[in-house]
Amino acid sequence: MRRHRLTVTVRKGSEERVAFTAQPFVVTSEPEQAARECDMIIFAIPAFLHGRYLNLLAPYIRDGCVIVGLPGQNGFEFDVRNALGQRMKDCVVMNFESLPWICRIVEFGRSVRILGTKNKMAGAMQGDPVRTRIPNPLSFLQRLLGESPKLVVSGHLLGITLMSPNAYSHPPIMYGRWKNWDGRALAHPPQFYHEINEETAELLGRVSEEVVETSRQVMAEYPQADLSQVIPMYEWDIACYGKDIKDKTNLMTALRTNSGYKGIAHPMIQKTDGTYLPDFGHRFLAEDVPFGLVVIRGIAEITGTRTPYIDAVLSWSQEKLGKEYLVGGSLIGKDLVATRCPQRYGFTTMADLLGLEVAQIAA
Repeated sequence: MRRHRLTVTVRKGSEERVAFTAQPFVVTSEPEQAARECDMIIFAIPAFLHGRYLNLLAPYIRDGCVIVGLPGQNGFEFDVRNALGQRMKDCVVMNFESLPWICRIVEFGRSVRILGTKNKMAGAMQGDPVRTRIPNPLSFLQRLLGESPKLVVSGHLLGITLMSPNAYSHPPIMYGRWKNWDGRALAHPPQFYHEINEETAELLGRVSEEVVETSRQVMAEYPQADLSQVIPMYEWDIACYGKDIKDKTNLMTALRTNSGYKGIAHPMIQKTDGTYLPDFGHRFLAEDVPFGLVVIRGIAEITGTRTPYIDAVLSWSQEKLGKEYLVGGSLIGKDLVATRCPQRYGFTTMADLLGLEVAQIAA
């Protein structure tokens, strides 16, 4: 990076491309240097690294610091609580449902490409923003991102843990495409979103319903725990990508005609003969299952919500990953220790899930 500053190419409209060059920034392996004088720490790294980074940074995080998951993925607040303990009450924690953009690395460390920008992005915040070193953390973060996406923060952090769309879209789409795969290589990688069929779209809708029902079960017991951010997948797609979707008839047409998804293919491994095999070790399963779908399934288990569609996807996914999470309809598998499933942290009740705010909610 000393020789070549990072270049970001942004799609404007259907064809126009605009390139920006990033300002210089510091990369360090020293947690004390990284956290020194920080008013806001943004985690924009894969979820499996959050716990490790938080544990390294924890001794140096100042009171009043704003800790942001962008996105934090499912269970981000569980990792923060685990690393900071009671010190979490002296910080503000924010988590957002997804990335601000559809983006891809072109050349690592040199150039990236933004294919589309979301219209809005939902998040939640825990802690007292008045006590932060930044007068208005949300406005500050909005200035960093620009006009779009519009950041909307409301409700409880658990709502964002449930409403993390990667977790219950990527694994089901992989399942829908490859569950009956005959093992033969393909001449070309299939499109991830633009080739979704009715059966997979129906599955996505059913999984989404199970997630929404899980949130309703929490709010039924704790009405003051606002999980209203948890909405059906179709509504989320229209809210985030409305301007990019040509056909809004239903979930299938919305996914197939979203221009921001153009060119996004299934993760594949190219063979020496030029043909392709599905890559089941890709983050669409390797991250979005243990740090996504398993977390949602764990919350559903605590709330007593039935999840036959999530279970079908999870059972297939763990087989492809060579992992064991779901056994006999319960999350008791040996590999739960490497997930952010709430049971891994000893959370077994809705009160545990709601964390530091539960005393206020009960009152």
